[in-house]
Amino acid sequence: MSALHKEKMMASFDDKAKGMAGIRDKAEEVLRVVPTAGQITSNGKTADTFTKLTGTSQETMKKNWDAGGIMTACNGFVGWYARMLRSKVDGTMAPPDYLGRFDLETFLPSIGMGHAWIKSTADGRPKYGDICRHTAFHVGVSLDFDGDYWNHVDAGQGGPKVGCDILKRTRSATPYDPTKLQGWIDIELYYGTSPQSGRIPDWLIGWWEVTWRGQSYYYFFNLDRTALYTQIRPKDTIVRPIATDDKGTFAVQESTVTIRWSKTGTMEVFEKAGTDNRMQGTWRGTEPLTAEEM
Repeated sequence: MSALHKEKMMASFDDKAKGMAGIRDKAEEVLRVVPTAGQITSNGKTADTFTKLTGTSQETMKKNWDAGGIMTACNGFVGWYARMLRSKVDGTMAPPDYLGRFDLETFLPSIGMGHAWIKSTADGRPKYGDICRHTAFHVGVSLDFDGDYWNHVDAGQGGPKVGCDILKRTRSATPYDPTKLQGWIDIELYYGTSPQSGRIPDWLIGWWEVTWRGQSYYYFFNLDRTALYTQIRPKDTIVRPIATDDKGTFAVQESTVTIRWSKTGTMEVFEKAGTDNRMQGTWRGTEPLTAEEM
């Protein structure tokens, strides 16, 4: 591969990394409508704003409460946010972007976006703009962290006992607890990759030796769109690894492979380096990676 071709390829990686990172900037733009202080209630002076941002009115919820229900608009707000973010990303509000739902873990695979679902573990945390499914019957949007304290923005913070629903930014009262989340949609993967329904290319499946910071890591790409890695060199490159250091999901778009590792949440982007047995990539959009098929 020529030096010029390699330079162009690395520039392409940088553009893709900036584009995915830019999605979080777009998320911040969308969420500016929710004030940093105060709240938006479904009644009173902010009622019209609440209805616009959730698609749910005080009257609709009041009818439900009067009948003994506990309806709130948490899912309506997430649905609005996802549509607005799509509009910021590509100028459309096309389906299947209604994500204000509670079955995200099973819904995403049904539309070819299962790789964008990150299961909550002790080692990972949602990032700014990620759409979170709580263990409780609730969905909301992640903001950032103050040390171990999580900031997020949600509707559904009121209800029949309060007499209205509330949309606001919230800081967790206790340190972040990953068991309180089922998982989240990584918006870089959801809005930065296409639905995955076609055949995984033959050249990718199997073992690859990846070099990062002068050290070797051994990746195995599965047919089920999961990737595994270990730092122990495989003795047999035909079988999948038994013991691994981490597992992730990957998406393939033409000659680009995007991996999100589960434990760390790290994203890596690779692209074929002119042949089927070599790839060049970046770690977190900054540090270079090289990969060679084994």
